[in-house]
Amino acid sequence: MKIWALLLLMFFVTSSLFAQHITSSDKLFLLKKEDSLKTVGLKIVQGRDAADRFLADSAFTRIFVRALRTKNSFTHPFDSIINISKLYAPDSSFKIFTWQLMINENTIRQHGAIQMRTADGSLKVFPLIDKSDMITNQTDSISDNNAWMGAVYYKIIQKE
Repeated sequence: MKIWALLLLMFFVTSSLFAQHITSSDKLFLLKKEDSLKTVGLKIVQGRDAADRFLADSAFTRIFVRALRTKNSFTHPFDSIINISKLYAPDSSFKIFTWQLMINENTIRQHGAIQMRTADGSLKVFPLIDKSDMITNQTDSISDNNAWMGAVYYKIIQKE
């Protein structure tokens, strides 16, 4: 019986350590940013020409970073933004956001960021910089987030 009580206590202590709560003012701020991101995000896809799409992508990135800087933004789903892929890791240790920008009919650039879950709700993010056009051996290359082989991710599969 004591073991069950100890296990139950450990469960509540560890779950409260990882619980992140967004204040109502931060939630309102994130919803406003999400509305802006939704509008600008559509311009990334529907822009008349490359210049319009570049401007929209630049504005989207700035607004998105401001939103992610909000304390405990990790728990916000950003689910109304339809032009980006948003995935949680199976263990909820990170989220990955990816999207693409069509430069012209022959060139598409991917963008993204990995947001890590932090105990204090602060922002820890790794921007994904698409350098796929500079990677010579794309099938056998190892790189980091600064020389990322751009992609839009739709599913995360956990491997042991």
